[in-house]
Amino acid sequence: MGHPLLRAVGFGIGTLALSAPAWATGFELREQSAVGQGASFAGAAARDDDPSMIFFNPAAMASLPGLQGAVVGSGIFPVIEATSGSATRNALVGGSPIAGSLGGDIGLDAFVPALYSTAQVAPDWHLGISVTSPFGLVTKSADDSISRYHGLTSSLKTINVAPTVSWQALPNLSFGAALNIEYATARLSNAVDFGAIGAAQRIPGFLPGARDGRATVTGNDTAVGFQLGAQWEPRAGTRLGLSFRSAVWHTLQGEAQFQGVPVPLSFSPAFANAIGQAKLVTPETVTLGLRQRIDDRWTLLGGLQWTNWSRFRELTVTFENGRAPSVTEERWRDTVFLSIGGEYRWSEALTLRGGVAWDQTPVRDAFRTPRIPDNDRTWLSVGASYQISRSITLSGGYTHIFAADASVNLDDPGPGGSNLFRGNLASTYQGSVDIVTAQLRFAF
Repeated sequence: MGHPLLRAVGFGIGTLALSAPAWATGFELREQSAVGQGASFAGAAARDDDPSMIFFNPAAMASLPGLQGAVVGSGIFPVIEATSGSATRNALVGGSPIAGSLGGDIGLDAFVPALYSTAQVAPDWHLGISVTSPFGLVTKSADDSISRYHGLTSSLKTINVAPTVSWQALPNLSFGAALNIEYATARLSNAVDFGAIGAAQRIPGFLPGARDGRATVTGNDTAVGFQLGAQWEPRAGTRLGLSFRSAVWHTLQGEAQFQGVPVPLSFSPAFANAIGQAKLVTPETVTLGLRQRIDDRWTLLGGLQWTNWSRFRELTVTFENGRAPSVTEERWRDTVFLSIGGEYRWSEALTLRGGVAWDQTPVRDAFRTPRIPDNDRTWLSVGASYQISRSITLSGGYTHIFAADASVNLDDPGPGGSNLFRGNLASTYQGSVDIVTAQLRFAF
């Protein structure tokens, strides 16, 4: 059972790990603040009026007096469906059509919490801490999907704990820094066409599509990065913010497992459970923000974020049992997120806000997969804050995201390729997302 075709299939399990599983830009989650959400995060790096802004710029807490905190919860409700598609097997096993459904709605609802606390420890110094989930989400395709050999379940979750410090260097200039301690865990699975594998080996009774099994990869890791920021007020009413978040380099340690392996193939080391590891980089970002007060009621907000997604050039998975490493090309590109919004102070207690944004995808057309059928999207957001008392403020934000249709075109490369017997796939996906965020702010 050591035939090279079988070994290639075994190595192909490595392509599961870290195929970005989120319906966000790449696998980034911005939903960390209801105040920011209501304006599509326009001007977030320049805001200094809410504890949740330290996620976007650690210098933001330099203007917050006393002891403050915020509790944030975001409900993310994606709808991602293939509207058309077809799949065929590799020509080596007959090139027959792969039967099944289009996969249904692969976007799963998610809840993203965030916690913030800041304390003024001296006239010019603040300390803070945040607990957030900056990357992740989940997609899940139906077990009978025509894309099942390319992906079933994809899950990436992160928890980031960030101790933060800020310094008011001048009355109009502040600096901040944070240490990002990030935990990441991933779980990905796909179907395996053991019938096609056995047919290629001429094992009696094996037919393509007749003996599906499952391959699953899990892994986790904790790694450290940092964040630096500054805010400058060149004149009264105009505030600029600049923030840099470093990349975090994870080495996910985990296991590759096979289920449903037919007895004639079960003795092959290609389908033995194996310990492995893979590199995951959550990319660095540079964020620029503008907050411009027009008068006592109106404030203009603008933002620009660059994300270094081009770090995700390829994925290499290594195994401890002597298998050759699996290398998968990704070739993601750098992206920008451009947003503009505004606030209107209706009364002393009530502030209304809104915003729009353009969100560029890092996924190139030639490398798009059914795990993340990502494309450019447009954000429309509204929100409000109401001061219940001197110490408690309630904020809410709502966003609807319109995404362009995304085409997936994947070819089974044949023997030696890491996608052996996953088949050829051509499909078109439509997607949209609704996001509802609520926040309570406490000030003492």
